Amino acid sequence: MFIQIKNVRIFYETKGDGMPVIYVHGNFASSKWFEEVMKIDGIKTYALDLPNFGNSDRIDSISIEVYANYLWKFVESLKISRPILAGHSLGGAVTLKCVIDHPDVFSGLILIDPAPADGLKTAENLYPVLESFKDHPELLEFSLSNTMPARKEKAKAFVNDALKMNPKAFSGNARALERYDYSQNLKDIKIPVKILWGNLDPIVPKESLEKMAKMIPNCQFEVLDGIGHSVIVENPEKFIEILVKFKDALL
Repeated sequence: MFIQIKNVRIFYETKGDGMPVIYVHGNFASSKWFEEVMKIDGIKTYALDLPNFGNSDRIDSISIEVYANYLWKFVESLKISRPILAGHSLGGAVTLKCVIDHPDVFSGLILIDPAPADGLKTAENLYPVLESFKDHPELLEFSLSNTMPARKEKAKAFVNDALKMNPKAFSGNARALERYDYSQNLKDIKIPVKILWGNLDPIVPKESLEKMAKMIPNCQFEVLDGIGHSVIVENPEKFIEILVKFKDALL
C-alpha cells in the first residue's frame, strides 16, 4: 500500500497486531528484505521503501538526513505510537538519525549491521562498480549474495527491487553514507538500543560498532556467529527471537 508524504508516494507493508515495529532497509534494498520477519505474535510490523528505493517515488535529495525526515513523517502520518525502530545497514544510519531528532517518540532501537555513527567510507575505486550495477544485474546479484554468505541463494529475489533504485542513488547513497557523523549525539540517546553484528559481515567493521555501542548509555552489542551482513535474510528465526526478547524487556 502507499501513503503520500510531501507529494511523494511511499510504499509500505504491514502485518499483525500489537507492539509496533518499523523496519528500515539498507542500500540496494527495499521492504522485501523483511518479508520473512513480518509475522510475529504480539507485534504489528511495518516495512517501508524509503524514497529512491523499491516501489516508492524518487526524489532529488540524497542524504541520510532527508531519508530520516521521510521516516519521521511516515511515523507521524500513520500515527504510530511509541514504535521500535529496526534499521539495517544504511537504514541503521537513517533510524539512528530519526531517534536523535525525535528522542521521546520511540520505545527502542535495533541496529542490524548498521552503518557506523561516524559514517561508512566506500573506496573511490568501487564507485565505478556501483554505477555498473545499473546495466549488469548479474554483478549486482553477486554483490548482494556476498553480503549474505549464510544464504546466498536469496540474493536473486532482491535484484529486481534493487534495480528500481533512483539511478542517481547508485553512487549517491554511498556518498551520503560518507557525509554524516552523529558520534556526538550518541550520549543523549536514552531509549534501549541493541546493535547486532554478523561475524561474517564483509561491509561493517566490528570495531566501529563496538565503539558506537560504548557511547550509547543503554546499549547492548551482540555478535551473531555464522551470519554475514543481513541476519533478517540469513536467519530470520534468530532475528525474530532477538526482537521478541528486546520487545518483552521494554514492557
